[in-house]
Amino acid sequence: MLKIIKNPEFTAKVKVRMPVEGGAQDTQFTARFKGLTVSETAAFDTVTVEGTNSYLRAILVGWGEDLRDEAGEPMSFNDANRDMLIDIGPIRVALLQAYNLAMMGAKQGN
Repeated sequence: MLKIIKNPEFTAKVKVRMPVEGGAQDTQFTARFKGLTVSETAAFDTVTVEGTNSYLRAILVGWGEDLRDEAGEPMSFNDANRDMLIDIGPIRVALLQAYNLAMMGAKQGN
């Protein structure tokens, strides 16, 4: 049986490769996404920075306690923290990848 949910919400692991002194560090956190329909997605100009920002604001609706601030404390989900997160290049790319893989039904490899 297929149950149609227009805008499903789901969690996905976001694998982030963050630059560190002398290289990069692979890390991950859990994000909560809202799935958009094709027509909703088409309304965003993801070729532009602001269009991609708007798209990420629409799809990112939360995260798990495994996302921590610099002091090691869980980050609360709010507009300011969300906007700060999507302004960090490697995290931005990782969010888009995780969402797209989940929406396409693909399994993330190593």
